[in-house]
Amino acid sequence: MCGALVVPFFAWLAIRVLAPHVRRMNDDAGWQAPLAAIAATAPAAIFLMLGIIGLAGSVSAGCLNYLWGRAMFATIATLLLLALCRASLGAYRRFRDVRRLMRASRPPDAALRAIAERCRVRVRTLRYAEPFCALAGLWSPVVLISSQSLGRLSVEELEAALLHERAHAARLDHALGAALSFFAELLPLPAGDLIETYAKAREAAADERATRECEPDALASAIVRLASAKPLPRGIAALTEDSRSIKYRIAALLEDRAGRVTPPARRIVTVTSLTAIVVTSIAPAVLFSLNFIACTGKVM
Repeated sequence: MCGALVVPFFAWLAIRVLAPHVRRMNDDAGWQAPLAAIAATAPAAIFLMLGIIGLAGSVSAGCLNYLWGRAMFATIATLLLLALCRASLGAYRRFRDVRRLMRASRPPDAALRAIAERCRVRVRTLRYAEPFCALAGLWSPVVLISSQSLGRLSVEELEAALLHERAHAARLDHALGAALSFFAELLPLPAGDLIETYAKAREAAADERATRECEPDALASAIVRLASAKPLPRGIAALTEDSRSIKYRIAALLEDRAGRVTPPARRIVTVTSLTAIVVTSIAPAVLFSLNFIACTGKVM
């Protein structure tokens, strides 16, 4: 139970040492995105796991016979409950925002439906003053596209935008983004650089996947046409973000990729390091819990 308060902080410190290495994986967006998300969420996930293990293992512990033991149990239980309430409330608000958008949206017309079927995605249109094309929803994601966007995009650009959103769905970015938001609110230790890295990398990774079926020029043009300086509806992951991200993605789309080689060593180092941090953080508690259950079973 003490580890639930101490270990996540030390895990966060270790991840801070690893963070610059993750941020330098710009030429490997497909791996950089999930690794940045895991690094950002690991301390909170460790806190949740250790808290649950600690509370479950302490119910019949002898320390509860003492005042200090009961006080520690109550403190950690209260902190864990408050953290879960905070994160759950944020998740509910995002779900509510998406549900409102879905209710306000409309089925596509025949022309848009035909394009969506070719791209193998579900699409709905939304009356909105700003251009955007975004994936919304968790269990059954749908591409929402504003009426302003339909007036700006050619057929080729629209197909490229829909293929980009389908790439997000195939990579489970909607679920990973929801988990990242939940854990970021569960234990709000500073991880803004990793969250920003994830947001940037997931767009680049979706761009790379989309260009397997569309021309890079068409997708780059769609990104420019959908650029908006105003905030977009909450609860969705849009095709475009800030101006720095747009410039980075267009440069990546238009560069010659034939000679680009991604060094596998970075993946190996990052995956190994993250695994070591997580395993080192939770292994003692898991082993203690298993040993406690075994000893309890023998006594019984």
